[in-house]
Amino acid sequence: MSLSNFRPEKKELPSAKYASFSAYPIRAESANARTPHNRNVWDRQDRWIVAALTLLCAFTRLYRIGRANRASWDEMHFGKFGALYVNRTFYHDVHPPTARLLIALSEVLAGHNGTFNFKGEYPPYVNYVFMRMFNAAFGITLAPLAYLTCRQLRMPVGFAAMAGLFVTMDNALCVISRFILLDAPLLAFTAFALMMLACFYRQRRQAFSAGWWRFLLMTGVSLGLVASAKWVGMFAVALVGAYTIYELYEMFCDTHVPVHVYLKHWAARIVALIVIPLSIYMLTFKIHFMVLNRYNNSANFMPMGFQTKLIGNPISQQPYDVETGSSIRLQSHVSGAGYLHSHTHQYPAGSMRQQVTGYGYADGNNLWNVQRRLAAENVDGTRGAMSEAIPGPIGHGDVIALHHNSTNTYLYADTGHEAPVSKQFKEVSAVKADSAEAARLNMLWVVEIVNPEKRMDDGHVHPLGTPLRLRSLMGNCVLMASGDRLDKNWGWGQAEIACSSSPDARTQTGSKYLWTVERHINKAQKSVNLGQYMSSSFLRDFAVLNRQMWLTNNALIPDHDKHNVLESDPLSWPFMIYPMRMVGWDDASIKYLEIGNPLLWWGSAVACLLFPVQVLYWLVCWRRRCLAWRANEFRSYIEGAAILWGGWFLHYAPFFAMGRVTYLHHFLPSLYFGILFMTYQMYFATSWYAPRSTRSVLVILSAAAVGVFWWFSPLTFGWDKPIKDLWGMEWVSSWPVYEDKLAI
Repeated sequence: MSLSNFRPEKKELPSAKYASFSAYPIRAESANARTPHNRNVWDRQDRWIVAALTLLCAFTRLYRIGRANRASWDEMHFGKFGALYVNRTFYHDVHPPTARLLIALSEVLAGHNGTFNFKGEYPPYVNYVFMRMFNAAFGITLAPLAYLTCRQLRMPVGFAAMAGLFVTMDNALCVISRFILLDAPLLAFTAFALMMLACFYRQRRQAFSAGWWRFLLMTGVSLGLVASAKWVGMFAVALVGAYTIYELYEMFCDTHVPVHVYLKHWAARIVALIVIPLSIYMLTFKIHFMVLNRYNNSANFMPMGFQTKLIGNPISQQPYDVETGSSIRLQSHVSGAGYLHSHTHQYPAGSMRQQVTGYGYADGNNLWNVQRRLAAENVDGTRGAMSEAIPGPIGHGDVIALHHNSTNTYLYADTGHEAPVSKQFKEVSAVKADSAEAARLNMLWVVEIVNPEKRMDDGHVHPLGTPLRLRSLMGNCVLMASGDRLDKNWGWGQAEIACSSSPDARTQTGSKYLWTVERHINKAQKSVNLGQYMSSSFLRDFAVLNRQMWLTNNALIPDHDKHNVLESDPLSWPFMIYPMRMVGWDDASIKYLEIGNPLLWWGSAVACLLFPVQVLYWLVCWRRRCLAWRANEFRSYIEGAAILWGGWFLHYAPFFAMGRVTYLHHFLPSLYFGILFMTYQMYFATSWYAPRSTRSVLVILSAAAVGVFWWFSPLTFGWDKPIKDLWGMEWVSSWPVYEDKLAI
């Protein structure tokens, strides 16, 4: 039997007249305006269907939304973050601000005063029902956006409406929209970005027309919104970027496109798809900084200039000149390394002396007494370096000793031993003040001021504004935070402090080599307002915060030694192997399970996983010259399929490369693309193989989706009885409906 027998029949597809991309505005094809594949306007039928889908989706998202009167699941986090916006207190989170600002807006509109910490039952003065309804509004938009997107991808009314119904009838998409979380805005912005891309895709033959510009610019706006809601939104940026590269490459290969027109296309996309999204992303952080103007200790990683501008900060009022006899707290510029710290415990190997570490919290063991031993002009000669401390301020080039107040030891660089973790560096320890080591030059350090604040650039060391590099006088190595962590069994996971003898280290200005006097205690001096000497830059603050978000995200690693009922592996997501319990599971609690509609999850998984095989089969047929596609027929199908499948893939595959903890709700943006792609495949398969069965397919599949949604709806809308009274919910043995088998 020939392979040609397996090709689609030569049905007259509505898209057969579709032509390629054009770099110029051209006259629209003459076609029946009622033909859904050729028109780009909405008629009365579309508006009625959009309204019906919106109302139906609103019912599923709002029905009994206030039933659980306790802060549930991540409401405890994101509701609290909204409250911190209300009372304007700075805090740190791993996500960009847009979705959290929207939660804060809902709390303001609900009349919340910011005093409830979102733990336990909601008090009477917190209108949590309104807050949930505000958040659910974003989830309600998914159904009409799905319909409109499918219409732009040339799907007829019936299949586009079924796609909207599928999105409405997925239990996981529904339940995630019913709480005060970030996921509903993220999903809404993702769906909006896809719709704008689909609209722009339909305008590609009308380059530089009003509609072309409108949808290109709105695509950029949507990317700014989705990227600033959660970093998962960057996958939508990647999708649009991939499509843009495809378009520009196609134009590049078209020899009929003049260079100036080609460059104009580049310029338009740079402005719309890079400048506008980046501007929106940065604007949300600007608003974030403007609103959060009160100090909290979570701001300690931010630049000192930023911290001094916060109301109630504890570091602005300090003595100005660091001098002999001052007690200081040195903070590393490496995020997470914390303060220079020592305690009575010893290294288990190497010198086996007292440990010197980096500790992230304010502690008495972080205080060091500064002793000036040599002035800068005498550093070349070491005579007198071990004599008594010299009074006066500490300046650039001076030689100092750092005495650890609480353990009566000195900071000591030992080039004879390797650092405990980073073997390429040397060990730093603390030696007793009355020991033989304390008489050696290894406990002396040369002060080197690096890029001080302009208003503090007088050659002396001051708190906050004069970053320091400390170089060992004897070992000629530079004190540093290596970025590694000590063993939990003997170093309590604290940051490793070492000494780098690399020649480059002596001139480096990287964060690992720099320290700042974050706290200065000297009873002989009066405190001054250091804020008047400090400068603050939005771009620097923006960069520091985003870097800290990245580091915090990467630090959220799973503990493989114990089972966590919330975590799940990406491999288990498409077939929903392990749904997630969102709340407690005792008999008296109202139970919510993040479980999807199995028909939609399994169907979309099969469709998406088989698509590469389908394309490979067609490539083989093409090479054998037995492919029955007519002119532009294949292109019409594959471009829409590539957009939807590409969205599914780009929102799913990256999680396999992530080291951080993953949860089932991370799959929901990918699921949205998967549901639309499955419907897209159903439409074309029906058009090819069973065009007369279209109505039956629509009715049967829609009814099945509604029926399965209704079956699992008790766990979507909340079940307040013993779970054993709910029959037939465990379709897969690994589902934690009646018991969590993985925890046993």
